[in-house]
Amino acid sequence: MGLDIDVLTQLWPNPLTMLATLCSTFVLFMLARKFLWKSVKDYMGKRADKMQADLAETEKAKNEALDDRKKAMEQLNAASGKADEIVQTAIKDAKSEKESILAEANREADAARKKAHEQIEAERQSMYDGMRREMVNIAMDAAGRLISSKDKDEMDRQAVDAFVKEASGNEE
Repeated sequence: MGLDIDVLTQLWPNPLTMLATLCSTFVLFMLARKFLWKSVKDYMGKRADKMQADLAETEKAKNEALDDRKKAMEQLNAASGKADEIVQTAIKDAKSEKESILAEANREADAARKKAHEQIEAERQSMYDGMRREMVNIAMDAAGRLISSKDKDEMDRQAVDAFVKEASGNEE
């Protein structure tokens, strides 16, 4: 029992089927060319134009972003420069204020020193005047006692000793 199949006839296609397939493919190609070719070509053209427009828009957006970045950097640099300028001005103003405060403090200290010196001088002068008055009073007392006790030399000595004791007692 064997199957008797002719393999060679099965490998070659049937020429009539082949001709029918070629004719139907040609008819389909012609129909597609007549009715579809223009719409497919238009669709492909529109698609290419859309892609080109998208690329151009992307490039434009990229350039705008770069320009914005450049402007932002310029503004940042300008702001940084302005901040440095403000800081320098503040430092200069602070130094000026410091010098002004120190000058005022020096003037006040000089005035206080001068006032203290004047007060010390006034007290010293008052003390000298008091000492002079006291010396005059003591001398007048001594002279009065000497004059009042004219009687004897002994009385003179006693008056001088009393005066010296009194003067010594006042100093202590």
